[in-house]
Amino acid sequence: MTEVTTLMFSLLFCLVGAGLGFIFGWFGNEYYSAFMESYTSQNMNVHPEMLNDQGFMIDEELLSVRFIDEEEHEED
Repeated sequence: MTEVTTLMFSLLFCLVGAGLGFIFGWFGNEYYSAFMESYTSQNMNVHPEMLNDQGFMIDEELLSVRFIDEEEHEED
């Protein structure tokens, strides 16, 4: 084989490998994304107070309360 033939086969091998890697990576990413989405939706622990009467998540701003120990702020 001449140098040109070797170079041509190497170039084609690299291009086919990159194309197959892109295709398998694309499908692998789709599979992984679908798996993770179904896994997180199944294992989502939701407190009952975060749901409305129909069982859907409350989609509004919620009030939060923070309790402060008075002992920390007293200075003698």
